[in-house]
Amino acid sequence: MLEMKFCTNCGAQLEAEDKFCTSCGTAVAANTASATTETPENKINVDKEAVNERVQQTKQYAQNYWNWVKTSIQKPFETQNDAHPFYGMTTFILFSIIGALFVVIPGGQIFGKFSETTSHYGVNTESIMDNPFTIGMFFKLLVVIAIIYALYIVIGYLVEKLLSTEDSETSIIEYTNKFAHFINYTLIFSVVALVITIFSTQTIINNLSEGRTDLGSLNLVVGLLALASLGFSTGFLATFFDKNVKYKIDRIYVVVIAQLVVSLVIYILVRYMIVPNAESYATGLFGSVFSTFDNLF
Repeated sequence: MLEMKFCTNCGAQLEAEDKFCTSCGTAVAANTASATTETPENKINVDKEAVNERVQQTKQYAQNYWNWVKTSIQKPFETQNDAHPFYGMTTFILFSIIGALFVVIPGGQIFGKFSETTSHYGVNTESIMDNPFTIGMFFKLLVVIAIIYALYIVIGYLVEKLLSTEDSETSIIEYTNKFAHFINYTLIFSVVALVITIFSTQTIINNLSEGRTDLGSLNLVVGLLALASLGFSTGFLATFFDKNVKYKIDRIYVVVIAQLVVSLVIYILVRYMIVPNAESYATGLFGSVFSTFDNLF
């Protein structure tokens, strides 16, 4: 490590052997200032330390989050006021990722089987259309699903804020954590359903292509998703039964108002944004395929 000395009187750089400042004559031994220059080796070491520290912080966060999830699964309604402000957000991000994977992975498997089938008729599907179930679609679905969850959170928070008494208001972070705490257990249903879907989609496709209707695993997936959906809806409504929040009107009416607002907003989102865009995307995607088959047969 290279050490450089400077005169504290005039700031001039000093040589290691100097006893007096060559600019102003101040004695070096009396008062000197030293600084350490940053070499490439030092910078690398600092970067490594920063990366290692960030990795350790991430590991610690993940461990603490997992402990919070386990506690919420054991006792969903007993929320923790000292929870990290990002725990709830992390739960909803995980739900969004799982939801996007539910479309992209089975969709990719179905597209692969479709391409294999059309090749028997002399049609190269990939020359007509690209596989739509890509990482790009994954992120688009991730954003859409995250927006839907965000709507639930914002609507629930606003209903609680507007209808609760002034002495029992909570922040949107606290509401998000509370909501997530009530539904964390449904992550089990969602993850199990996703794993089953990933490993059974190909088998189901093969069964259907061979004229068999054995959909046992698919029925199980539908059942698990139904439980997850029921748990999510129950968790949303349960946020309005938090004993620490007092309302200006009866809680039943708070729940009814919240459910009506959510239903209206989701309907508008799906009817006027998601469906038209999905139809347009599907028409452009499959139009060339259908026209090719019409010409072929």
